[in-house]
Amino acid sequence: MKGQERYYYNLAIYNMVSIDLSSNQLTGRIPEGITLLGGVVNLNLSRNHLTGKISEKIGDMDLLESLDISGNNLYGEIPQSLSKLTYLGSLDLSHNNLIGRIPSGGQLDTLYAQNPLMYDGNIGLCGYPLQKKCTDNSEPNHSDPKRDGHDPKVLTFSFGFGVGYVLGLWAVFCVILFKRSWRLAYFQLLDKAFERVYVFLLCYTAKWAKKDS
Repeated sequence: MKGQERYYYNLAIYNMVSIDLSSNQLTGRIPEGITLLGGVVNLNLSRNHLTGKISEKIGDMDLLESLDISGNNLYGEIPQSLSKLTYLGSLDLSHNNLIGRIPSGGQLDTLYAQNPLMYDGNIGLCGYPLQKKCTDNSEPNHSDPKRDGHDPKVLTFSFGFGVGYVLGLWAVFCVILFKRSWRLAYFQLLDKAFERVYVFLLCYTAKWAKKDS
């Protein structure tokens, strides 16, 4: 409890459910041993002067429902192991020096909608759900394919239509090439079409010549 000094011995510390050390001017790194407290549901270390990276073992705190480490000087990337915390319902990593791609999966895909400020103040972060794009090519695509004009159904239809069109032309070409009667009929049709176009152009030219004279 805030404002009180307490000592814990033996296994008592492993039975802790909530740890709130916010606004205590704490410095240094977050002890990795804190991730051994598997029974902790709420962990609040916000508004201190903590440094270092967030331990990848944070994902071992299976029962964690609320994690607030905002307002510190933490750096490095957000560990992917956070996506393993299936009970996580509140997360605040804002106002640190975190960098890199924001991990996805599990609760991380839904928490941003509840708290759009959870990544604020970390200018080095990039990728979904932020507007800032990452510079490499490994960014997962979270965009709406229909909104981007890449609807899989449309692409499938277009591909099928294109293949069918090519096969149809090839079939007609083969028939014309190997069947003499069809070949003659085809060229006769072309001749008639050419004659009609030729006559039309002659009439059209003569009509304009009369107007000019």
